[in-house]
Formats: sequence, structure tokens, C-alpha cells
Amino acid sequence: MTIPPKPPAPQDERPLSRAAFFGWGLGFIALIALSVVGLGHSPQIRGAANLQYWVVVALVGAAVAAATLALARSEAASRVGDLAHRVGVALGGAGLALFLWEAVAVGRGLSPSPVGIAARLLGY
Repeated sequence: MTIPPKPPAPQDERPLSRAAFFGWGLGFIALIALSVVGLGHSPQIRGAANLQYWVVVALVGAAVAAATLALARSEAASRVGDLAHRVGVALGGAGLALFLWEAVAVGRGLSPSPVGIAARLLGY
């Protein structure tokens, strides 16, 4: 005796659109990216990153890129959602570029990094 498969839910019954799902995923991965950059500012790593640091940077960068691409390819369920969708894609792309710039600058001991530029502009 087998159980018949459950019929798929109609589109109107989905509580969350795909764009919202990928947007939340992108936000979560962005927090991980910030923690990687924060770890990179540790005095032990700055300018002397090891292979493990570069592997983590590559994995997090790939995750941010995948989430941004998935968000860009999804459709929002409403006009407000579409606006948030467009903003999320723009922020995801800019965040990926800043993450990679900062991670490489910190890992190689290069300057200026985005955090270094912001610190100088703010007078620190």
C-alpha cells in the first residue's frame, strides 16, 4: 500500500515568494561575510592570510554570488516586493564587490580597503 502524493499548493497559497526566500538567504549570508571580514582584521591574519582564510573567502563569496543570482532570477509577488527585489539585487552585487575587495585587502595586507577608506573619511 502506497500513500498517494500530495498535490502541489496553488500559487496563491504560498506564504512566501521565491524572491523573499532568496532575499532572506542573501541577508543571512551577508552576516557571515561580515564575520569573515571581521575575522580578517585580526592582527594574526592581517597581511598574512593562510590557505584556510582564502578557502573561506572563496566559499562565502560563491554563496553571496549564488544567492544574488538566484534573487535576480526570481520574481516578486507584489509591486512593493519588486522594489525590494531590485534593491536587494543591487545591494547584493555591491556587497559582493566590497566583501571581495575587503577580504583581499586584509588578507594581502594591502591598503586602501573599504574599511580603511571609511575610517579615514570619518577621521579615525
